[in-house]
Amino acid sequence: MVRTGFHLTEEQIASWLSVYGTTEGNLKFRDNPELPGVWEDSIDVFMKLQKHIPTVVLPAYGKKLNVRYKGQPIMCSKCMTQGHIRKECTSNANNWMGFVKMFVDSGAFHPTMFGTWYEYLQDHQAVFSSQQQN
Repeated sequence: MVRTGFHLTEEQIASWLSVYGTTEGNLKFRDNPELPGVWEDSIDVFMKLQKHIPTVVLPAYGKKLNVRYKGQPIMCSKCMTQGHIRKECTSNANNWMGFVKMFVDSGAFHPTMFGTWYEYLQDHQAVFSSQQQN
């Protein structure tokens, strides 16, 4: 079987999901229905959630990990807040690294779980600190 280009391991995905609950069974890559023998980067997993997973994406290992499930609260992909979608957003904010910093600052994740984004934040810490003060 061949996978496409996302390149996160099952262990990396499981480490992010474990912050939000307990996985039941193994993560299962989906077969591409139009290309037999090719796995998609979509993974099915059953979980017992302890808290909701942000709708937009998770900053996992330098990649953007999309997570979707029934009953998940909506989150704006522009301002990164819950309760509305991008089309309805009145904010000018579009700050991905500020969103990543929120995860880092939570203390719930090991720095290695952010990959290159953690290093970027460390290298540009003064910029993000001044943005938060304004």
